[in-house]
Amino acid sequence: MSNHDTPAAGTPAPTVPPGSWPSPLSAADAVAAGRALEGVAVAGTAVWWSEGRPEENGRIVVCRTEGGRVQDLVPAPWNVRSRVHEYGGRSWLPVPRDGAAGWDLVFVELSDQRVYRLDPDDPTGTPWPLTPAPAAGAGLRYVDPSLDPSRSRVLAVREEHLPESPTPGSPDDDGHDGRRIRRTIVGIPLDGCGASDPDLVEDVLRDVPRADFLAGPRVDPTGTHLLWSSWDHPAMPWDSTVLHLAGIGASGRATGARALAGGAGVSVIDADFVPAHDGRVLVVAQSDGTGWWQPHLLDPHTGSTTALTTRAADFATPPWTAGWRSWVRRPSGDLVVTPGGCPALLPISLVEASPLDPSWTECLDLAAGMDGPVAAIVAADRAPTAVVTLDPEGGHTVLRTATDTTPDPAWLPTPEPRTVQGVHVVVYPPTHPDHRAAPGTSPTIVLVHGGPTASHARALSLRTAYFTSRGFTVVGLDHRGSTGYGRAYRDALRGNWARLDIDDAITVGRALLADGTAGSVVISGGSAGGLTVLGTLTTADQPFAAGTSSYGIGDLVALAEDTHDFESRYLDSLLGSDPAVWRERSPLTRAADLSTPVLLLQGGLDPVVPPAQAEAFAAVCRERGVPHALVMFPQESHGFRAGPARIAALEAELSFYGQILGFPTPGVPRVPLVSGAGSGQAE
Repeated sequence: MSNHDTPAAGTPAPTVPPGSWPSPLSAADAVAAGRALEGVAVAGTAVWWSEGRPEENGRIVVCRTEGGRVQDLVPAPWNVRSRVHEYGGRSWLPVPRDGAAGWDLVFVELSDQRVYRLDPDDPTGTPWPLTPAPAAGAGLRYVDPSLDPSRSRVLAVREEHLPESPTPGSPDDDGHDGRRIRRTIVGIPLDGCGASDPDLVEDVLRDVPRADFLAGPRVDPTGTHLLWSSWDHPAMPWDSTVLHLAGIGASGRATGARALAGGAGVSVIDADFVPAHDGRVLVVAQSDGTGWWQPHLLDPHTGSTTALTTRAADFATPPWTAGWRSWVRRPSGDLVVTPGGCPALLPISLVEASPLDPSWTECLDLAAGMDGPVAAIVAADRAPTAVVTLDPEGGHTVLRTATDTTPDPAWLPTPEPRTVQGVHVVVYPPTHPDHRAAPGTSPTIVLVHGGPTASHARALSLRTAYFTSRGFTVVGLDHRGSTGYGRAYRDALRGNWARLDIDDAITVGRALLADGTAGSVVISGGSAGGLTVLGTLTTADQPFAAGTSSYGIGDLVALAEDTHDFESRYLDSLLGSDPAVWRERSPLTRAADLSTPVLLLQGGLDPVVPPAQAEAFAAVCRERGVPHALVMFPQESHGFRAGPARIAALEAELSFYGQILGFPTPGVPRVPLVSGAGSGQAE
């Protein structure tokens, strides 16, 4: 932690306005604590995981513990990350060595998106390719590998970026007009023969009608059946999916495929065969009937479905990224599931789950081996996100945390869940051992999540503590459309995006001012949350004094034309199919009501919300004489990964609020604000 002068305990603190309180937490501290623990696996009796490192420009490394020491398995500069759907997901897998003890690593390399294999026990080893080089850079992408041991191959979803739209009637033309992306499930030989002969990377679904999107290829323990899920535009996977079951023929391809579950209005995710249960399949399914993602046991032979719980909670989250697990089976036979995001034990014959640790607030991934431990990535309100093993007796062992040092708890806020006129929020009050904020004096940040189907992460965040330790209140907003409160709450945003989320933000902002929680309110959000920010600021009579949009959407019409395939039809459900509605709800269209200062943070390589969106909004601010700053990070994409960019973004936000709200921000570089064409800084 950084050294700052703070009053000695018991010494009267000088009068310092909230927002300027001295804090031991620097932006560098907050970012250094942001090691992203992303996935976990069990290889024999060992636990492996992946982590993103801000200090290495966001490079993702696969690790394991060896003799109590963390061991990197992937040498620099290799970077383990998939770009399927642009958001990626699980991009690595431990595989047993043929005829020898030990495990190798199969992974996707970010730069060329090829699949590689590595012997992590060979100190001189270099990864060797398993898939062919694409004709164009990153033109073949892979995600969510799973083992097909009887055929010595790995199955994965492959996303092929075609150089141009398919010619009508050509083999590449599958009836999807103008589509330039094709997805299938492929079998990747583990001996590497497919690297030089693309035909040996078998299209497993060659004889199955194509779908726009695919996920979750899983082979049963006998090696004779294959599961996967699919969906088509304009649906998203949290709207409607179909679970498929097929045999695997002598060619290694799927045969006799049939729909096992799902359909219109039913979201079936995270399906897999349950070992030692006669080919039965466990899925987490959500429909309008229950309104919750709940675990069900399916019998493919009889078609029967058994709900394993009646608990009114989501046992999964929207699959924005591929391959993370929301349940596993323990060697003892019972299940580890995640009701409300918290790990719990669920005996497969019962309907009630018991929490494993009441302090855990989220579970990001789960893994289990046949004879090894159960591993998880868990989060808590006041403890770092961690890789843990779950003990059979109910305890756990921490293997790795997101930060090597944790601040004194005296500097960490205690979250307070609230409901404000039917809107869910989590309030993080200003927290300092020597300062207190009088009612109605704390500058308050209303923080809007992305998605918009995501939810506020209930995990220790030193980014939040960076602000609360300086006298801010931070309020995580779960507006209508957020996950975790049932399907009805999430689906309330269908057709109402850039309307109800803005209404909820304004409702919460006004309530915080009225009840004395806040002395002033600002609003901050990224991606879809950035749209809510910009839409709120361009609404007349809104209560916010300033707003920060990180890679946010200003022009919904341009988004529909320019964004990536995964979300290219998302507007159909969120807004409807009428471009006139998209235009009317776009913040750029509504800029006549803009007078509130804006900070725009943007990645120059963003394929989801291209930088032209931020540049266009900055131009409108200049035309209207609105104080603003556009901070462009040329080498960043959608979501900042490199440490320097994340530090600069956090410091820019603090400086921005200090300038607008009128309090000093010592030790933080001043972000230059422009108030009009040709003007200097706005004071």
